[in-house]
Amino acid sequence: MESEVVVIGAGPAGTTCAYLLKKAGVDCVLVDFATFPREKVCGGGLTVKAYELLGELMPDFQYEYRSVRRLKVMIESKLAADFEPSEELRIVDRKAFDYALLQEFLKVGGRFLQDSFGNFEVLSDGRIDVFLKSGEQIRCKYLVGADGANSRVRHQVAGRYDGNMLFLEQYVPKRSEVIEGAVSRKFAAGYYYLFPSVEHDVVGFGSKFASVALFREILADKGIGETKIRGAHIPTKEVVSDNDHIILIGDAGGYANKLTFEGLYYAFVTARNAFLAISDGVSFKETNKEILKRKRHERLWAMLFYSGLGRFIARCGCKSTRVVRRIFDYGVRG
Repeated sequence: MESEVVVIGAGPAGTTCAYLLKKAGVDCVLVDFATFPREKVCGGGLTVKAYELLGELMPDFQYEYRSVRRLKVMIESKLAADFEPSEELRIVDRKAFDYALLQEFLKVGGRFLQDSFGNFEVLSDGRIDVFLKSGEQIRCKYLVGADGANSRVRHQVAGRYDGNMLFLEQYVPKRSEVIEGAVSRKFAAGYYYLFPSVEHDVVGFGSKFASVALFREILADKGIGETKIRGAHIPTKEVVSDNDHIILIGDAGGYANKLTFEGLYYAFVTARNAFLAISDGVSFKETNKEILKRKRHERLWAMLFYSGLGRFIARCGCKSTRVVRRIFDYGVRG
């Protein structure tokens, strides 16, 4: 089989990129081993900049979400802020949301293969042979790795990856209309969260030293009974391919927000930037340069925020609701 582009991974990044390519008349194949709809560990938060960008990229896309307009922040077990952002946050169920995105791609005539990525080989003329576990072989000009935090495409490009952070979460019955977040010294550069979702609420915890035992301790402190704990990795370190025809996007490229670990905005924006690189015949490093610049800034902010000094500054700043709202609004829109 031959195709101009092969996209590995049918999550939000891969499906969005494949959708944009197909809409522009670029031949592409989308590959994922999963049977959709499939479960996905993720709080499912769409910030303002995420859902506005999605609306620009897929103007006709309809999806179910829960609108949330209030947030609470705890620092060292004390309420630090309780405020209403200027605009809604949208919480989606990733199982339904990712399936809806895939259906949008199929509606425009996209080709989807349920198969597992094996490896790739770059030929002498620059084209790429992609080998799937089924034995299928696809020759292409561009390979896009969008296969998540444990990306096999990234592994072949860059080898061992040590930039993942573990997040644990579970579903609980609907109990809140408020997004809750908590940071603490014992969380070690991470945080606890509660997201009111569509069919249920999601409680979770992520940290450099996350463990099931610590998550259970947090749940007990919050008075939340254990249901079914699930885990997933969130990438914190970007990887950029030296080959302009092999592009890593979304979690495969390590683009989750370094402060909040939110990944859906970066899934959409890196998907768009990959599409622009392919359709215009330029380097992804060029179309994605502003995002890489933003990641450097995020790294510095994260180092400050998760330090003892950062928590102290945050507690002081949280005394003014107006300051908190302005900072938050900048973060979800900037």
